[in-house]
Amino acid sequence: MKYPITIASILLLGLSTVAADTNATSLVVVDSSDFGDTNTHMRIEEIERNENTSKLRLTYEKMGSSVGSSMFIMRGFYEVAKSRGTEYFINLKEWDDPNGGHCYIAGFTNTKDADIKKEFGTEYELVNKYGQDIGYMSVSDCNMIWGK
Repeated sequence: MKYPITIASILLLGLSTVAADTNATSLVVVDSSDFGDTNTHMRIEEIERNENTSKLRLTYEKMGSSVGSSMFIMRGFYEVAKSRGTEYFINLKEWDDPNGGHCYIAGFTNTKDADIKKEFGTEYELVNKYGQDIGYMSVSDCNMIWGK
């Protein structure tokens, strides 16, 4: 009687480990050098992933133009959204990293124009630090720029 319980326990443990492995997803890293960019050196890393948000850290040795740098940051958000299998992404919060660089909390959803407070939490504002409304970007729209 002792052996069937032991065997069942081992099988259950093994199956739960397999399930955990198949649900694991690597965190995303995007480096400007991956695209042959020799004029800038920027890197955006997903350093934490939660249910529908991720914490991203931007580091750089040399930034490009304001438009080029903004597009690179959006590319980082886009790559994380693709990795998560979500259609929409949004910059919920950002701040300077005390260790250098800049951090972001990005939100991800499949609901167009989802209510930010309901989808991500009441701690997030509906406007950025400049008082401008924040809005969603879509993977489909970005595919027109960067392809699939």
